[in-house]
Amino acid sequence: MFTCNSLILLNFTYYLKLLLGFCMTIIPFITLEILVIKIIRCKIKDIKIDKNFIKKFIKKEGKLVFKVFILFIAAFSLNNILNNKDNKCYMYAKKEIISEYKTSYNALKETNLSNSVKEKYLENVLVIAYSNYNNVNKNNSVESKEKDNTENSKVQKIKNEIKVEDNIMKETDTTKYNSVYVQNGTFYYPKYNANNKSTYTGMYCPTNPLKEGYNNPYGYNNYFYIRLTNMVEDAKKNGYKITISTQGCRSYQTQVNYYYSMEKGRAISPGHSMHGLGIASDLEFYNQNGSVCPYGRTDTSCPSMGWAHKNAYKYGLTFNLLYASYREDWHVEPINSKTY
Repeated sequence: MFTCNSLILLNFTYYLKLLLGFCMTIIPFITLEILVIKIIRCKIKDIKIDKNFIKKFIKKEGKLVFKVFILFIAAFSLNNILNNKDNKCYMYAKKEIISEYKTSYNALKETNLSNSVKEKYLENVLVIAYSNYNNVNKNNSVESKEKDNTENSKVQKIKNEIKVEDNIMKETDTTKYNSVYVQNGTFYYPKYNANNKSTYTGMYCPTNPLKEGYNNPYGYNNYFYIRLTNMVEDAKKNGYKITISTQGCRSYQTQVNYYYSMEKGRAISPGHSMHGLGIASDLEFYNQNGSVCPYGRTDTSCPSMGWAHKNAYKYGLTFNLLYASYREDWHVEPINSKTY
């Protein structure tokens, strides 16, 4: 099945649809209008409109009409061929959907994520955007209501399966929790400046998160915490146990201790850790018998971890240190974050 998960293809298809629509409606209408105007002009000039006139008129204008007719048939046929359920590209090629996709695309393009992760996430954005578009553009007829009920059940199923916070690209909270704010689903944090300690991560961890506007007692960013808990809850529904770290916001001093006490390359230098912003977590994965999956595990030997690695993108999360020089299969962050 062709998903058309590409901004270039979506834009191309959108303009192709406009062109086909133009050929099927505007051009025939303009042609008809021209023919009517010509007849009216003949009437004004007192030219007798009889059988001979009609024959001459048809003979003279027949080529134009024939060309327009052929153009209409070609456009109509191509539109019908392309407009089917298997052609996702043609379904998604709508201005509103492309606009949402573009927002997500721009938010992700500067992140250091693999192309496969970006593609999976953007494909989900398309599915949800298309579902939302259909819900907004409903008709009120009895027949359409029956179709809507069927469609709504499909939409709900999609949203349950692809739980993306009903499109996480709409998450917006410009309040700076620990120097981080969220806009259109992207987490913005200060760019590190060695000469400016206010840009160091871990400098503003809350002392009492629940009293300081956080929705969790650990100091995680609110939206990041929602994404985490959504994934953990769905893992449980699927028979897997995963827990998040209770260290929601790691202080600068704690990172200093980690950096100098661990082997070289094990911990990132102080001031750079995403843990210090409350937008990173270390997960614990469990076996079916309730024991913690030991180190050296794989996605196969530890199914709960395998499930998380496979499905994280559905919740706007990524395990971006899976292929780092020091592999961390437990470290998870938002799929889209950038500096301000």
